[in-house]
Amino acid sequence: RKAKRQAKKQARSDSLGSVNQVFSYRKMFFYGRKCCNGVRWKQSVQNFEAHLFSGTAKRRREVLDGTWKPKSCTHFTLRERGKVRPIDAPHITDRQIHKTLCNEVLIPLYNPCMIYENGASQKNKGLHWHYKRLKEQLHWHYRRYGREGAVLLIDLKGFFPNAPHEILYQRHRELILNPDLQRIADTVIQYSPCPTPGRGMPLGVEPSQQEMVAMPSKIDHWIKCQARVDYEAHYMDDYLMTFPSVDEAKFMGHEIVRRFEAAGIRVNKRKCKVIPLTKPFRFCKARFTLTETGKVKVNGSRDGVKRARRKLKLFHKEFKEGKRTFFDIEQYMECQSAYYRNFNDHGRLLRLRRLYHAIFFGGAECLESSKTGPLLA
Repeated sequence: RKAKRQAKKQARSDSLGSVNQVFSYRKMFFYGRKCCNGVRWKQSVQNFEAHLFSGTAKRRREVLDGTWKPKSCTHFTLRERGKVRPIDAPHITDRQIHKTLCNEVLIPLYNPCMIYENGASQKNKGLHWHYKRLKEQLHWHYRRYGREGAVLLIDLKGFFPNAPHEILYQRHRELILNPDLQRIADTVIQYSPCPTPGRGMPLGVEPSQQEMVAMPSKIDHWIKCQARVDYEAHYMDDYLMTFPSVDEAKFMGHEIVRRFEAAGIRVNKRKCKVIPLTKPFRFCKARFTLTETGKVKVNGSRDGVKRARRKLKLFHKEFKEGKRTFFDIEQYMECQSAYYRNFNDHGRLLRLRRLYHAIFFGGAECLESSKTGPLLA
């Protein structure tokens, strides 16, 4: 069996071709154009695209000669719903090589070695695909065990900043069997801007997404194949598993955490929980409830409603001062409505729309300004 698996890995690696074929001029030019989509307003992107014909040949020669080294990234900080995220954005010339490496090497080699329920940053999958799969699993569980059993939630601590480089290098040695392609993939990790030596992958670099999604694959396969857990969902640093009993969930939770720590992957034990299926639980900002009849209710983020109400009141103040147009407010309200339409949140959406109409259509001045854009139905 081991020889057959190794033969399949060798066949997948050979199907990519040599480094000249992977980083061909045609492919690099194609991915260079894709790097410009959505950011053509930047001066650096305009300069990059203006010299794309000759610049692609120059960068391809550096990659083939082994002299390519990534430039320093632009560091900035984002605050997303109270969570501070340090972002390291690579130069667009490096993005062309990163995108070629991801689409032509990492994705074809990593995808066959990942479990099906690992859907982050994968084509034809995503967050709502995970929600759909989890609802199907809860229905499957209810038909066999009813509401007995529990859900195990595991959260990895500092998933990107604490990623050990040794695990990533080991995956390269196991899956990328072409030494030239392996050298390029190692170079991306070697020159990644990380504060701790030998640990951490930057947010904002495209190969980091594929590397981090596939990093815990060995533990995923142990959970699915050897521990034979009924259902395991893995979305970046969030894990969810269902078990027929609470005791089994607690036992497996301790064993899985031990294996993560033995591999050098840190676990946030404060967020690891075992929740009976008779109670609602949260996974990736959504609230799931298995009712007595077997129906699964999915509610969106409750904090999002609070933020939307505060923003609508602030937008009304800015609208009266002339700092914000009514069309922008309508666009924001449509975004909020589209989000909550995906869940069983008709009541929340109704209350939010009532507040919206009470604030902006309560006076004559708002009705006159509504002519700047179509009214929200």
